[in-house]
Amino acid sequence: MSFADTMRIWSNINCGLASATTYLAQRQNGVPAGYAAVDLMGNLANGVARNEVAYQMQQYGNPVGNHINMYAGYGNPVSNTIGTLGLMSACSPWMFFNSYSYCYPPMPMLGGGFYSGIGMGFNPMIGMGGCCHHGFWC
Repeated sequence: MSFADTMRIWSNINCGLASATTYLAQRQNGVPAGYAAVDLMGNLANGVARNEVAYQMQQYGNPVGNHINMYAGYGNPVSNTIGTLGLMSACSPWMFFNSYSYCYPPMPMLGGGFYSGIGMGFNPMIGMGGCCHHGFWC
């Protein structure tokens, strides 16, 4: 079994346990069973979907998805929002245009760029402020 498979299994177990804990806490606080069950299904669906995205990223050698899921956690609206937005940012095609150079792994520009860091921005590491983005003036 590969590392990506192992991470997916453990992350799905973590998702299930966290979602079940939230369900039980809601029931103890008097939330009707139907509402708590819908919330449980939403938490599970969000966590499993996030784990699949992280699994696909890990298969291609990018562990960022697993790191985001470990940071965000599972089973509540805050975790779901942080995890989903984090994965959407990590999987964004704009991320490739914001990297410092085509020679390095893609990462968002530290200082932004045009359109608040979305799209091609200036590379602050080049003295004249020139662009060096995936073939632009490299």
